[in-house]
Amino acid sequence: MPNSIQLELRAASLAPTTFNADENTVEAVISTGADVVRGSFVERLPVGNADLRNIAGAPVLDAHNQGSTRAVLGVIQKAWRREGEIRALIKLSSRDDVAGLVRDIADGIVRNLSIGYRVTRWADSTDSKGQRVRTALAWSIHEASFVPIGADPHAKVRSIPMPKKTGANPAPEADVIDTPANEPTVAQTRAEIRDIIKRAGGTPEDADELIDADASVEQVRAAAYDLMTDRSNRAPAPVIRTRELGPSPEQTRSLREEALAVRIGGGTPSEQARQFVGFSIVDHARDMLEAAGVRTRGLNNEAILTRAQHTVSDFPELLTGAGARVLKPAYEAAASPLVSLARKVTASDFRTQSMLQLGNMGNLEKVSESGEITATTRGEAKESWSLDTYGRKYAMSRKALINDDLGAFADFATEAGRAAANTVADLLVSTLTQSNGAGPVMGDGVRLFHADHANISAEGLAIDEGSVSMARVAMMTQTGVDGQTLVSVKPDTLIVPPSLLTLAEKFVASIQPIDTDSVNPFSQKLTIVCEPRLDAINPWDWYLADSRLAALVLGGLAGNEGPQIASREGFDILGREFRVILDVGVGPNDWRGWFHMGGHTDSNSVGG
Repeated sequence: MPNSIQLELRAASLAPTTFNADENTVEAVISTGADVVRGSFVERLPVGNADLRNIAGAPVLDAHNQGSTRAVLGVIQKAWRREGEIRALIKLSSRDDVAGLVRDIADGIVRNLSIGYRVTRWADSTDSKGQRVRTALAWSIHEASFVPIGADPHAKVRSIPMPKKTGANPAPEADVIDTPANEPTVAQTRAEIRDIIKRAGGTPEDADELIDADASVEQVRAAAYDLMTDRSNRAPAPVIRTRELGPSPEQTRSLREEALAVRIGGGTPSEQARQFVGFSIVDHARDMLEAAGVRTRGLNNEAILTRAQHTVSDFPELLTGAGARVLKPAYEAAASPLVSLARKVTASDFRTQSMLQLGNMGNLEKVSESGEITATTRGEAKESWSLDTYGRKYAMSRKALINDDLGAFADFATEAGRAAANTVADLLVSTLTQSNGAGPVMGDGVRLFHADHANISAEGLAIDEGSVSMARVAMMTQTGVDGQTLVSVKPDTLIVPPSLLTLAEKFVASIQPIDTDSVNPFSQKLTIVCEPRLDAINPWDWYLADSRLAALVLGGLAGNEGPQIASREGFDILGREFRVILDVGVGPNDWRGWFHMGGHTDSNSVGG
């Protein structure tokens, strides 16, 4: 079967002198984090960013062969960091069919290892030569393999002897060639000399002469300085050229998301994203693998999708990002009109949030002849609310991914947006109308709509000039926290259920009166807001509000306002799982900007 994980070679060196015949174990350096060239970029795996928590028990394979259990040569018992390296203690198999390979390991014939790893977070940068560098900010090792040749050139041979079996004949010391921990090998010294001379502008022949002369690194640096000085004296004035580097990987992924969202939900793509509109999911996966330096020739669609999900960190987020672009418009389109009348706030956690409301300062006082200005105090009121989490999940099958069937995923993203909007609307309406329409309890211990707040009528009056005028007077004479200073309330919005929508529209309609007694003073001065959910609570109750003074607070989690979509590889199904969550909370804010015309018991009470 095709390999399900894309493995990049990372060489490591085995220390044959650490072989323990008693335990059948050996100690190895499995990674030094050295840079490796991957096609058009340099890959960097910092040792300090590796997650070693779950490495114990990871398999040790024969040349990354995951197609057979017979390719399992052992298991990693533990791993640790030391001197800029990742070292591991490997328990080798005692099977007869691998006994020859174990002997080669013990004899130092097979020494090299390579790791199979996954990167969950990358950071892109450019080095001094203009070369693109991809640095793994979070990565983990999932297997190690004995290989003939690996990719990491800086792994060092370990030569700390492990305990030997009592009575066993130790190997002759002459058979073990140790390299001091801090002393480079001949090959490393020659490589460093060639690098120094190359950076100084010298030729390979210059480096060979110094190597043949057995020059030290310090002597080579001195020769390199002379080369650079001589070159600067002869070099012409530099020519500076600039070039357009093109979009970054993050910008390219954003364009792919936009194009995929257009395929899912319709619309017109931007000029930059138009190039990706015809791409299927497999096309995106193949393109992103090739951009990462992974060859896809000869791979079927399933193998391409599998490798992309485990090798290219941007690919798993492609569908998620496209889904978010469909989710958000659906959420906004289905939003309740009450959302625009609520006060929007955020919280950094799920603890109960308290909002302190300061009272009015009162009028300014006349300054005495001495110039003294008197101090004032301000009253306080405190309201509370907290966040809760709501969510749903959806699974996209492996067959749908391979067949590029986006219809079901489009329906899920759209419906999830509407469901999130309905959740918010239900919370707003249920909070506003709880306790038979009295609303939530405020910080003063009294319900939102209460006679003590002078913002409710139990007479059951219909919408007309008299009832609206009465409500407006009550609102415009409201006082602040101190109970004395008038609040600047300007009623401008009628909130009604569908049952009263026609009556409200007639009331605020522009008319041509026959006489002055027929003039509607509220014509064109009130905006109508209709919330369908109010009909199920009481089809005859209505509200007058100042749109600037919210009665309710609508809170979200800071940085994650609105519905959020995430995905992961399926665990219970073959495919990909998507999750939509919404962190939201509703609570009381202030009673002074709203008036509730309640008291209706049936349709006959309207207009009574």
